[in-house]
Amino acid sequence: LPACTYAVQNVLIQVAYQHLPSIVFNLINQTKLLSAALFLYFLMGTRFSLQQCFAMMMLLGAAVLLSLAKDGGADDSAAPAISVELGLVPVLLASLLSGLGSALTQRSMQQHKRDAALVTMELSIYGSLFLMLPAVWSTIVKTPVSESPAANALANLDKVFEGCTYYTIIPVVSNALGGLLVGTVTKHVGGVLKSFALICGIAFTAFVESSVYGAVLPNEVFIAAGLVATSMAIYSSFPYVKKEAKAKTE
Repeated sequence: LPACTYAVQNVLIQVAYQHLPSIVFNLINQTKLLSAALFLYFLMGTRFSLQQCFAMMMLLGAAVLLSLAKDGGADDSAAPAISVELGLVPVLLASLLSGLGSALTQRSMQQHKRDAALVTMELSIYGSLFLMLPAVWSTIVKTPVSESPAANALANLDKVFEGCTYYTIIPVVSNALGGLLVGTVTKHVGGVLKSFALICGIAFTAFVESSVYGAVLPNEVFIAAGLVATSMAIYSSFPYVKKEAKAKTE
């Protein structure tokens, strides 16, 4: 189920990105952190303090700023008009599915004691099979290649590895290791803190690219880095405390 939710989420994000301006897409897409916290509450009973909720809002703002800094060179005049059916609805559904998938994955590893590496491999395999279904369906119903991108991809299957070299294995292996690390982080600290780590990684990547390529970072990156550091400090310093435990300490 988590693999299916992630696969559908990726398709919905691609559709929404083509029918929304960047600022609207980035703002709504980053609400997946809040949806993850919401589903963790419903599925696992995880509660958050008011300070932690405020920290998550700060992290959401940091994620939006980093996204805007990344798309800063885009031409605003070429931005698509807002579409409700093909823009807002898909990105909202994608955000909810992301939170649901994160909560289900965390419950599988923490409550059912599943191995993080095994769950990560299952997500990868099932997600790939799910994305292959449109291509298989196109061959079954004999959809013309011109009318189906999936059928077109299947017809050009021999060109999948065109342009690949030995260096292609580097991003493949690094992404695989990254997926295993994300699974381990999710198992031990949860999906919410995983989001903190991912946003922190995006900010760190921006600083590394700036030092390597000599690019000047926009102000949004520095503001986002400050928000990430502050939100992480607040989130870790004010965990949720049950009323009974609070009464005993007093």
